[in-house]
Parts: sequence; C-alpha cells; structure tokens
Amino acid sequence: MKSLIYAFLALVMLYFGLQNLALTGDKMQTVFVLSWLCLAIFVIGGNFAQFLYRPKQKASARQVKAYKESLQRKRQRQTLR
Repeated sequence: MKSLIYAFLALVMLYFGLQNLALTGDKMQTVFVLSWLCLAIFVIGGNFAQFLYRPKQKASARQVKAYKESLQRKRQRQTLR
C-alpha cells in the first residue's frame, strides 16, 4: 500500500510541476526539464512495478493445517479403494 501512496504523491508532484516547466528556453533549462520528467517517470514506474510484482503473502498456519488435513483425507480415501 505504501508504494501506491508514493506513486500517487509523485503523480501529484508531476501534475503541479508540469505547470511551471517549459520546454522552450535555453539549452540548460531544456536539459533540466527533460531530466526532471525522466526522473519523475522512473519514480512513478518503479513504485507501480513494486506494487504489482511484490511477493505473495505467505499462508497462515491455519490455512496450512487445513491443506495438510485435506491431503491426508484424500490419501486415506485412496487407500480404502
């Protein structure tokens, strides 16, 4: 959830920052604007990627116990046949 908040904050900063940035001007200003936009896109993309590809949550002990019991019942049914 934290990565979504960071991505949202970066999008808000990008929204407000784009109002003050202009691609027209001298060479240094253009380089700064493009590098700032590139960095903002990397930050937003990185946070979204971290949210999408985070590791799956581990199963609780209760879920593991229920799974093992179901396997055991299945094995018992197979041996009775």
